[in-house]
Amino acid sequence: MFCPKCATQNMEDAKFCRSCGTDISLLPQFLTGQLGARLAEADRVGRPGRRGRGRDREPASIERAVKSLFMGLTFIFIAFAVKTWMPAGNLWWFWMFLPAAAMLSDGVATYLRLAAEGKSQAPARPYAPPQTSVAPPRRAGALPPPETGEMVPPPSVTEATTRHLGVPAERQRRDG
Repeated sequence: MFCPKCATQNMEDAKFCRSCGTDISLLPQFLTGQLGARLAEADRVGRPGRRGRGRDREPASIERAVKSLFMGLTFIFIAFAVKTWMPAGNLWWFWMFLPAAAMLSDGVATYLRLAAEGKSQAPARPYAPPQTSVAPPRRAGALPPPETGEMVPPPSVTEATTRHLGVPAERQRRDG
């Protein structure tokens, strides 16, 4: 087996390259296709020991933003209702602002993410070829221009831009 970093030949059961020290233990699994299947299975099942709320995988949508905003406003309303109508609510009503702030911030963040995605995915404008100074090519079915045999010299770049070299500049001003 060859090291992908330095191309040194190593033994088949080697875990590290003998030349550069690169970890090559997963290389046989990668070459046989077993590594991709194992990683895909791990992604499908999820990471063990980690609680996933599922909200991170949920795509941003306007429904999710509106739902979070309204739930945040509902928690604020409930906090004031608890303070007003519950006998023991004067002790703990303000703690309802924590989930309210979390819901409101999630709604605003989702809406801002949607707005940023909308700007990055601007509507496609119809294609317009770039303006160039070169004439467009002839169509394939167009007739060629008639051959008259007349030789026309190309126009000079310096034509009418230089003065006569035989006449000094002072004499031209006096004569004219």
